[in-house]
Amino acid sequence: MYRSFSSAISFTFLAIFLSACSSLGTNTKTSIAESIQKIPFSSPASKQRVIIYNHGITRPQQLEPCFMSYNNPPASLAALSDKRTLVYKLCSTATEAPAITSAGRQVYLRKIEINYAIDAFLARGVLPKNLFLAGHSNGAWTSLMMMRDVNKRFNGAIAFAPAFAGKRSEVKFAPWWRKTVRPKQIKEMLTSPDMDALVFAYENDPYNRPQELQFLANNYPLVGSSGVDLVSYDCGLRNAHQTFRKDCRYAETTQRIQRFINKQIASWK
Repeated sequence: MYRSFSSAISFTFLAIFLSACSSLGTNTKTSIAESIQKIPFSSPASKQRVIIYNHGITRPQQLEPCFMSYNNPPASLAALSDKRTLVYKLCSTATEAPAITSAGRQVYLRKIEINYAIDAFLARGVLPKNLFLAGHSNGAWTSLMMMRDVNKRFNGAIAFAPAFAGKRSEVKFAPWWRKTVRPKQIKEMLTSPDMDALVFAYENDPYNRPQELQFLANNYPLVGSSGVDLVSYDCGLRNAHQTFRKDCRYAETTQRIQRFINKQIASWK
């Protein structure tokens, strides 16, 4: 009995210690603001369009090498870069501790980073109606978690294969992710009064198929310029989660994104 009690105390202190290891890393409000301040605009700030792109992650407990090419914005998004549109890649340094009590913490740390970036672009004179979020996988999920501020601080999100809490097949190994933490974040996500988003979901995606993301369209039906446009298709890739990189409907995807941005700006109130 003493040994069990002692072990329980040890585990509790270990959990508290590991939870404390969750970190924003080197990203601070100042460092992000300074990097954004150095970016040249091709248009006057009031006319400059900005898309803040948030890359995916391999594991939330380890620093993601965001400098790798596979973490760059996809071609369908990069194609929009021109004199009036800037695609800015926000390199996340957020990590969470490997404790059950820290599960999902990394998403909230990434939200802080995104808010820092939004603050920096707004400070430079970019208008909220011209500011958009985008991302893949965890970066897309975090962008959707930011929706409480849509139509206030930014004008919508483009989400490629939003994912959180690991693969569907991993639920038996770590059930707390998909059975506890994921539903909790979905519940929080759905507290947003509005959600103007273009969401790409792919058939056979090991993380979230279109049916796992249908809750977005059900809760925010697309009516005019408001709501979630859930686009789903299958390119037959072995790793469907990476469809946004080897997009068999690349031209259509790019056109959809451009229409979404134009529509959001035109309907801004």
